[in-house]
Amino acid sequence: MSERPESAGLMVRLLIAVAVLGLVFGGGVLVGWATRKPRPPAMDKSAASIPDAEVKREFGACRRELRARAKPTAIPPATAASPPGETDDAGLEQAAKVEALQKEVKECRVRETLANAYVCGAIGDHLNFLFVLTYSASCVDEGGVGELMVNSFEKCAEFTDTPAHLSEDDLTQEEKFSIYESKLNREVRTRNSLIRDVQEMHRRCRKRFGLPDE
Repeated sequence: MSERPESAGLMVRLLIAVAVLGLVFGGGVLVGWATRKPRPPAMDKSAASIPDAEVKREFGACRRELRARAKPTAIPPATAASPPGETDDAGLEQAAKVEALQKEVKECRVRETLANAYVCGAIGDHLNFLFVLTYSASCVDEGGVGELMVNSFEKCAEFTDTPAHLSEDDLTQEEKFSIYESKLNREVRTRNSLIRDVQEMHRRCRKRFGLPDE
């Protein structure tokens, strides 16, 4: 009777030992699995969908485009002699377009200056016109001529001397006179002096006709 309990006790201890070993082994496996470093995916699998030849071709095209953009586009002068057998027609055509554009800009600048000279040089005539208009309209400048004349003085700004882009040989006598008058007005007048002239003209007109001051 005593052998059966002893054998049963031995069996229980063996089962417990096996269970403990199983837990230790399983725990070690789990810890190792949890702490292992993830392996990067294989390169041949991730790039399998992109042919190597296509990648190289696109990369080469991109590099050529970048080099082309980095190089400045030089425009050879129209008078430059091309190397024998290598006439650069495109470069000469581009240079001719640039030269024509520069000439057009200069002509536009000359026309603008002559228009300014016409306005600035005529300030004295505009004052006389304003005098007649004011005295014939009961001392009222209904058209705002005085204000326009004062604001037009800004056209005199470039006439401290004859503008360098003008050639007297290309000017008519009328244009030369306008420039002369513009230089004179620029020297002897200011915007504030024109304002005072307009105000004084109205004051004298109202006094002449016995009208009260404004």
